[in-house]
Amino acid sequence: MENLASYGFAILVGFALSAACGLRIFAPLAMVSIGLHFGWINPSSGFAWLGSLPAMVCLSCACVVEILGMLIPWLDHALDVAGAPFAALAGTVIMAAQLAAASGLDTSAVPPWLTGTLAIVVGGGAAFSVHAATGILRAGSTAVSGGLFNPLWALAETFSSLILAGLAIALPLIAILVAIFFSITLGAIVYAIRAGRRRPE
Repeated sequence: MENLASYGFAILVGFALSAACGLRIFAPLAMVSIGLHFGWINPSSGFAWLGSLPAMVCLSCACVVEILGMLIPWLDHALDVAGAPFAALAGTVIMAAQLAAASGLDTSAVPPWLTGTLAIVVGGGAAFSVHAATGILRAGSTAVSGGLFNPLWALAETFSSLILAGLAIALPLIAILVAIFFSITLGAIVYAIRAGRRRPE
């Protein structure tokens, strides 16, 4: 029962990290890599590479490039469209890493297909959904402001991603609650926007 609870908690923390990947692809991966490298997160044998020095440097550089690129109004939309599959991949990887390092659980007893399915469906799905939803909101910002508000929107996304990923590492329970509230709120906003567009004049 304790192992099951530990695994369920790991899924929820992975969900929070995956949602953060939907906001910024590389920021959560870079933070997890840094945490693994300095021993703040317990590594698992299958994902020890994520905490290696080369991985940490590459992911940190990619994180900086992504953040700067999203501040350019004409480039942010292109990066957003091109980044959708990479967001899903990042969510999948970070969920798999989280499940493999589930505290207090003998992960060798968990069928690999279960971990893989959860990583793809929950991790990849959460990252892709958040990425798509924020893309819709960014398109609305572009339509309203001609792209002038996009840098502010990009900074808000970056800040949210870093905060959510940081909470998932330092205060996982808070991160879970924030991620659930954020996902529900984001989904409600997108639904309201789409419903408004379908409403006849």
